[in-house]
Parts: sequence; structure tokens; C-alpha cells
Amino acid sequence: MTTSSLFAQLDLGKRSLAAQQAGTSVAGHNIANIHNENFSRQRVQLDPQHPSRGRFGAGVDLKGVDRLTDRFLNQRLISEQSRGGTMDARVGALRRLENLMNESEGFGLREALNQFWSSWGAVANNPEDQIFRTELTNAANTLARRMSTLGNDLQNLRQEFNGRLAERVNHVNELAQHIASLNEKVQQVDRGQGESNDLRDQREATLKELSKLVQIDWFENEHNTLEVTVGNGFPLVHGRTANALEASYSSGEAGYFTLRGIDFKGISRDLTGEIKGGELPELVAMRDETVVRFSNKLDQFASELAFQVNRVHSTGTGLNVRNNELHSTFALKADARAAPLPFLKDGKFRIHLVDPGNEFLETYEIPVNAGKDTLDDIVNRINSTVGDPKILQARVNADGSVSIEAKGAQQFVMGQDDTDFAVLMGFNNFFETLQGARDFRLSNNIVGHPERIAAGRGLLPGDNSVAREIQNLQNVPTMEGRSVTFDEFYNGITADLGLSINRAQNDQKNQKIILDQFQKLRDEVSSVSMDEEVADMVQFQRGFDAAAKFVNTVDEMTKTVINM
Repeated sequence: MTTSSLFAQLDLGKRSLAAQQAGTSVAGHNIANIHNENFSRQRVQLDPQHPSRGRFGAGVDLKGVDRLTDRFLNQRLISEQSRGGTMDARVGALRRLENLMNESEGFGLREALNQFWSSWGAVANNPEDQIFRTELTNAANTLARRMSTLGNDLQNLRQEFNGRLAERVNHVNELAQHIASLNEKVQQVDRGQGESNDLRDQREATLKELSKLVQIDWFENEHNTLEVTVGNGFPLVHGRTANALEASYSSGEAGYFTLRGIDFKGISRDLTGEIKGGELPELVAMRDETVVRFSNKLDQFASELAFQVNRVHSTGTGLNVRNNELHSTFALKADARAAPLPFLKDGKFRIHLVDPGNEFLETYEIPVNAGKDTLDDIVNRINSTVGDPKILQARVNADGSVSIEAKGAQQFVMGQDDTDFAVLMGFNNFFETLQGARDFRLSNNIVGHPERIAAGRGLLPGDNSVAREIQNLQNVPTMEGRSVTFDEFYNGITADLGLSINRAQNDQKNQKIILDQFQKLRDEVSSVSMDEEVADMVQFQRGFDAAAKFVNTVDEMTKTVINM
């Protein structure tokens, strides 16, 4: 055996030592990351070293370190994150909505509504008792306060989701920038003949986090960089460059964001309707659809409750309450005054002229033509029906409101109204609202004056007809085309929310099962097994010992040859 062949054997031994040492290091690296769920286990790639000449092999060739992963499983796992993010955002948002509409412990709107109907029953049983009128005022104030609080809370919830949307958009941009940075590092390491496995794991972990926020499409190109798109192909990450999403105020509704993509040239593109999965579009849907739907239902409930109560109350009289002058709560703008007054019915409304002893002196019946009469027409008809401005006169004020004033010693009360004129203009209303739930309140005419609550009609002592009729509204179908009662309608709102939460939670559980299944399949390929790694370490340790003995043997042989 020649000295040159012995030196070749030393080189073979050196490569073997390096290979066994690399195997030990990789096993140790795997063990160190055993609790890192985003880590893919690694294995050294060892191939036989083919000799350039000679009959015998040249030992081992350390090709590199392989990352054990299934590309198709990873793609599916990442894509399923979007649906998981959608479900998590939906359940969280509906839970926030449930907290606002909480009916537990007697502090909800439902309990206030029950107390309101009960208080009207007490007034109906004792129409002239000031105590029960005061209790009704308190119950009505509680109902109004809870109604307006809930209405405003729903509006604030939309703003909360809007703020979360902006925060999530910033996080998307941070993740996109991180992927672009990792793309650059992967390229640099690959060109330097290093190992980019850990960087690739970080890149896929970032993709998973990004996919929870927004549905993405992605692939690795021939330059070893990830290309990431959102919506209908908007490039969020292109090589080493990250474009940006923007929470833009260009929405059709002031103060609310749309989602726009801004490329490196500064060209903006609306992506709101293009993005279908992840937390971002779900927050948009919750803000603009779900919360709005419940808010509209509550507004419908509040408006109809106020209208039906006022419709009855406006035809009644309080406890010895006569009017020298009445002002309408509502006012019309100049352009609205020129058009027919909306929501009127054909028929007549009555105004009773009374003396100090509550005796009716005269009853004026004012006819109304629905769809034709303007506010000025009706005011002029009141005056022409009375016929004498020294007795009673109506006028349209500069702000578009209406005043009715009795002259001299006479006073007046509003009577039966078949047209809804009194309730539409706000004469003798019990509740007031323009926006629905948010500004729902007890009429200023009633606040502090329980004697003005209309329990009966015509100033008759002991008359409870109005109070009884309002109490009966609890059981009269007035909502949804007169098919359901107020109680049934509100119960439908809460039931709808409960069903929505139940469906969302079931979808969330099912999606978690799917994610867990794919995670399990991914772990079977990529997760670290302590037993396997320990066995590998023992194997590489023994291989290292054997390679060291081989080197030591060849070294002794070399010395022998040299000393010959």
C-alpha cells in the first residue's frame, strides 16, 4: 500500500468523522426544537463518495441537511387556516354582541319591557293615583335608557370592529414584510451553500399566521422565494418586495374602512369584495352586515313601539290636563313642507274645545286626504274648520313645527285621530325617537309631569281606556305586517342571535377538527420524535467512534510505511 493511498484513507476517515458529527448535531438540533410546532425535523443526507480512480469506495459524501416535510400537506394546512380565522373571528364577534344583549340577572331590555307593560296595567287599575303614574314614568325611563344604551352600544360595536380591522391590516403588512425579508435571507443562505431549513420553517409559520388574517394563494418560484397573492391576484409579496394593504376611508359610509391594496408604484385597488376568507373579511361582514342587521331590527322595534304607544296616547288626556297651546315635537324642512305629508291615513282627527270645568264646548273634526295634503294644507284646514282665530288657531312655525293655540279663557285637548296626524307630528306623544333605538326617550312633555300621562279620554274621571289599550299592545300583533307581538318580535331577535352563535360555534368546532387532522398528518411527517432522535444520536456516536478508530489505524499504518 502506497503512502498516497493511505493519505486518501485519512481523507475518507475525515469525511466520515464530519458526517457522523453532522448527524449528531442535526439530531441535537431536532431535540432542541421538539416543542416548536412550526419546526420540521431534519436529516443529514449521506451518499457514497465515488472515487475518481481506484477500485475501492471513497467513503461518505455529506450532501446537506434535508427538511422532512410534505409540501402538499403544508399547503392544505395553511389554506385551512383562513377558514379557521373566519370562524374564530365570527364566534368572537357574536360573543361581543351577545354580551351587549345580555338578558341575564334582570338587567336586559326584556325585563324593562315587561315592567313597562305591567306599569301600564297598574295605571289602568288606578288611573287617578299619582303613585302609579310615577312608577310608570320610572319604568318608561328605564326602558328608554336601556333601549338607547343598546342602540348606541351596537353603533359603538361597529366602530370597535372597524378599529380592529385597521389593526389587523397593519399586522398583515408586518407579516408580508417579514415574508419578503425571509425570502431574501433564504436566497442568501442558498447561494452560500448553507442550510435554509430553519428559515423556511419560519417562512411557513408566518404564512400560517397570515392566512388566519386573510385568504392567500402562494407558491415557491425557481428563485426559492415565496410569491403571495390576495383577492383576485393582488401581489402581497413578490420576491424580496412586500406590497401593502390599506384601511382606507374611501368607504361609502363615512368613518368606515374599506380594504385596498397599494403596489410598489403607489397604485391603489379596492380589495374589499375580493377577499373571501380570514379575519379581515369577517370583521367587515360583522361590521356591515351582522351588527347592522341586529341594529336595524332593534330600530324597527323601537320605532314601532314608540309609534303604537304614541298613536293611542295622543288621543287621550291626562289628569285634569288642558292645553292653552301645543307644539309638535317634530318639524319639517322647507322642501318636505311642499310635499304631501307621508304616512297619513284618510279620515278625521278631532280637537275638543273645553271650559275650565272640563266641559266640552265644541268638537272640531278636521278631514285629511292621505297622499295629497301637505302640512300647510292641514294647518289651513284646522283654521278654516274653527273659523275664528280668536277662539283657536294653528300655525306652521319658522322651524317647520306646528303650534295650536287657544285664545281667551277656552282651552283644548286632542281627541280621536283616525289619520295619525297627531302622532306623526308629535302632539301629546309618550315616547320620542327619530333614529330608532339610539335616541329613544320619554317625551319631555311627560318627564317630571306624571299627571300628563293620558290614561283616559275626554277628561272623564276614572277613565282608563287609553291605559288599558296601551297595556293590551303587549298581546296585539303589530310587528312584521301585524303577524307578531312586540314580545314575540324581541324574542325573535334574541333567538336569532342565539342560533347564529350556535351555528358559528359548531362551524368553529368542525373546522378545528379539520385543522387538527391536517396538523396530525403534518406531524407524522415533520414532527420530532425523541426516541428516534436519541437512537440516531447513539448511532452517529458509534459511527464517530468507529471513524476515529479507523483514522487512528490508518495513522499507525502511515507511520509504519514512512519508517520502512
